[in-house]
Amino acid sequence: MLRSRTIREGSVGLLALIGIALFGAVALWLRGINFSEKSYQIVAQFPNVNGIQVGDSVRYRGLKVGKITDIIPGTNGVDVIMEISSSDLLIPKNALIQASSSGLIGETFVAIIPQNELPEQAQATTPLSQNCDSSLIICNNDRLEGQPGITLDDLMPLMYQMSSLYSDPRFFDNINTAVQNTSMAASEATQLSRELSVLAKDLRGQLNTFSNTANAITKVADNSSEQIAATAEQYQRTANQISELTTSVNQLITQNRSNLVATLDNIKITSDRLQNLTVQIDKSLGNTNTEQLVQNLETLTANAAAASANLKDISATFSNPNNLVTLQQTLDSARVTFVNAQKITSDLEQITGDPAFVNNVKNLINGLGNLVSSTEQLEQQVQTTQILEPVQQQLSLRSDNDNFNLTEKSLKLESKNKNSLSAKEINYHLNSSANFPIPELNKQPKP
Repeated sequence: MLRSRTIREGSVGLLALIGIALFGAVALWLRGINFSEKSYQIVAQFPNVNGIQVGDSVRYRGLKVGKITDIIPGTNGVDVIMEISSSDLLIPKNALIQASSSGLIGETFVAIIPQNELPEQAQATTPLSQNCDSSLIICNNDRLEGQPGITLDDLMPLMYQMSSLYSDPRFFDNINTAVQNTSMAASEATQLSRELSVLAKDLRGQLNTFSNTANAITKVADNSSEQIAATAEQYQRTANQISELTTSVNQLITQNRSNLVATLDNIKITSDRLQNLTVQIDKSLGNTNTEQLVQNLETLTANAAAASANLKDISATFSNPNNLVTLQQTLDSARVTFVNAQKITSDLEQITGDPAFVNNVKNLINGLGNLVSSTEQLEQQVQTTQILEPVQQQLSLRSDNDNFNLTEKSLKLESKNKNSLSAKEINYHLNSSANFPIPELNKQPKP
């Protein structure tokens, strides 16, 4: 019995110890005490804590890294002792320590905001080491200046000022005036937008007009360019033709150069002969009976006038259209008859073979041929008459000309040398004088 009682009492005591140990562990855990990691402390002096209490959190870059372990009020400020849970956290020396809150009525905390990055040489030490450089990092028990944040106490004066401003009637009057001005500005902006819309329509119409004008100008420019190109092509063709013509003329001149030289030589020879003939005529005229020559010339002129009258009558007769038509019809009929006669002759010769009949037909054909030749001679005479009529007019116009007198003198000289000239030679000289006028010679005065 005694042994069992001892076991029961020992069990109760053991359970009590276990409970106390668990309670202490929970209490330490709730206080944030961690025996596995070493922590260090920082002392920050604030002019006003603004509701900071022991146990509030300490945040580094927004993350909780420690807590406030004690708040010690002083004459010149309040010392807030902060415990950083891990000694591995290195905080730059110029970090900003500020008291903040998560809202108007939220919890307060101390925020540590670094201002720059640590160099590599500062990362080799820890805040708890004896060689900790306070100029680079925050070491254990370093004192820093804290800055109070904006709290509800700071916002109350601002809220009071805002309430006073909003309760002032002039503020609402100003707001009403601003609203009215805004409404007027909006109406004017609406009117301006309408005017801008009308202006945009007008500009669109003007742009369409400009576009049409530009298109028309473009078309005109295209047509002009095409016409200019066509004109240039025509000019090129004309230039090529002129070049070809120049080449042809040069070739023609080159080919006919010998003929031109021969013609010029012949003209020179003819001029020399005419000059010699003129000299001989001048010598002969000195020994010529001028009165007899004048009488012969008057007789020749009278005969020429009578011949021209007869030629005029003949030309008038042959120039009659009816006679010409009759002659033409006669010639056509004669030609047709001649052709038919030849066909008949060939047919009859093939059919009959009679030599006497063939001879008679040949005689008939010869007679028709003579008739055709007579009509052809008649046509030639008509043409000759038409040619002689302007010649006769030229002779009548040149009767008082010195060239004609010179020709008559030359005829008289030849009549004296040859005693007489035939009618053909006289006509030849007259035609020569009419067609090729001789330069005027020096006249000798009558004796």
